Amino acid sequence: MNIQGVNGGSPVRPVQGQAAPRPAEKAAPQAPADTVEISPAARYASRLAEVPAVRTELIQRIRSEIQAGTYETGEKLDVALGKLLQELDI
Repeated sequence: MNIQGVNGGSPVRPVQGQAAPRPAEKAAPQAPADTVEISPAARYASRLAEVPAVRTELIQRIRSEIQAGTYETGEKLDVALGKLLQELDI
């Protein structure tokens, strides 16, 4: 490639009077890796996120039945108590 008109067309000359580049210095020791500690409250919040969504229609129907006095049958109470004991591992 030929470039004309820059500094009168004189050739590029190497820079004189500078020391040769030094070899790269040793890199500083690396800092230890970052760590994360998760609090018990955060673990609990994470577990809550896994709970299935609330079925609002079912809750409304059951509330209405409870207010009307038609929900609390012996069979339903036994099933609910059994599920609660199973969930609590009792």
